[in-house]
Amino acid sequence: MMIRVLLIGGFAAIGWFVFRRRNRLPLHIMLVFLLLIAGAIAVVFPMLTTDVANVLGVGRGADLITYIAIVTVMFVLVHYYTKFAELQQQVTDLTRELAILRAEVDRVAPPTPAVAPDEQRASERS
Repeated sequence: MMIRVLLIGGFAAIGWFVFRRRNRLPLHIMLVFLLLIAGAIAVVFPMLTTDVANVLGVGRGADLITYIAIVTVMFVLVHYYTKFAELQQQVTDLTRELAILRAEVDRVAPPTPAVAPDEQRASERS
């Protein structure tokens, strides 16, 4: 039963990170380092994962690691999806602004037609 609470807490944390402001301390990097340290501890003390899993209500340590990996992968997917969506919005905004600026420049100073170099030399001679 305890594992259900922890998994729901993991998904709630993913949701919290999605709606967080991006200009703060990148806690996702700290989370990755904590998971790496936990993985190193699990490798050094393999029976510890089974003991922790039994305390949390999971049968084996391997199952606990699988559950944690699933929540972590979901977090990474949601994190990069939101970053991609933000970048896409920024590109859209920049494209609109560039189109408006070009229209303003063309309205103030209409572009001159491109003249071929041969025609330009002929007009300079006469």
